[in-house]
This record gives sequence, C-alpha cells and structure tokens, in this order.
Amino acid sequence: MDVFSHGLWSYIFFNKIKKPFYAVLFGFLPDVASWGIFLMYSLITGKLVFEEPVVSNIPEWVFTLYGISHSLVVAAVVILIVFLILKKIPVYMFAWPIAIVMDIVTHTREFLPTPFLWPISDWHFPGFSWGNGYFIFINYTLILGSLIYISYKKSKNKRKKT
Repeated sequence: MDVFSHGLWSYIFFNKIKKPFYAVLFGFLPDVASWGIFLMYSLITGKLVFEEPVVSNIPEWVFTLYGISHSLVVAAVVILIVFLILKKIPVYMFAWPIAIVMDIVTHTREFLPTPFLWPISDWHFPGFSWGNGYFIFINYTLILGSLIYISYKKSKNKRKKT
C-alpha cells in the first residue's frame, strides 16, 4: 500500500487517542525507514528518477532496511522492548504492525513482496497489487468516507459540548 494510505488509515484507526499524529508517524514508519531513506539517498546522489523503479538498480541495503521495517517480528521485538522499559505500550505504536499487515495483503510475491517474517523466514503472502486502479479507487473512497464520518462525529460532539 502507498505511504499516504498508511498515514491516513493510521489516523482513521487512532483518531480518538490524545495524539493521533504519533499513530500517523508509526503508520509511515515501515516505508519511511526504507524507501524514505532511499529517496533521500537518491536526492543527495542525483540519481532520483520519476518512473517505476527497476528493482535490480536498487541497492541491496534498501531491501535490508525494507526487511527490517516491514517485519512483524522486528515490530513485536521493538514493542516488547518499549513495554519492558515503560511498563506500558503506547497504543499509537500499533499503527506500525497494522501498516505491515496492510502491506502483506496488498503486495504481490512478484513485485516488492512484504518480508513480514524477516529474519525468521523469507516466505511471502501471495497478495494483490495495491497499484491496481480498482483498489486505489476503493481504498481512497473508503479513506475519504471515513474521514468525512470522523469529521462529522467530531463536529457533532463539539456542538454537544457548547
């Protein structure tokens, strides 16, 4: 799924917490920690191209970061460490594994499969492409509808308080 969808869905799922912005950041995390870093690298080195990436031209370290940031195993370990330190889990951190689960289903085995079991296994779920026009339309229609509903509910609650 695209990074913007991850952020928007994270807001939708966590809009009732005190700071939903943190959930949005954790929803962005898997893609920013791999593709965002690669984007910055491409800008700095002057190798930025605006076309479908040729996978063989992408440096191996990007796929290593992709494996780490898209792993439910890694997310679980990080969340466990946070729990051991804080004695609680900030709820917004769950946007990270939710984003990974969305990617598991919306990535094919043929093009950038989600390495959600990294480093334990390299098995990939046979999902469908989020780049499919029908999926993009349905996804953003559901996002827009959800955001309108949230906005309506929040404005209705504000009117009740006044």
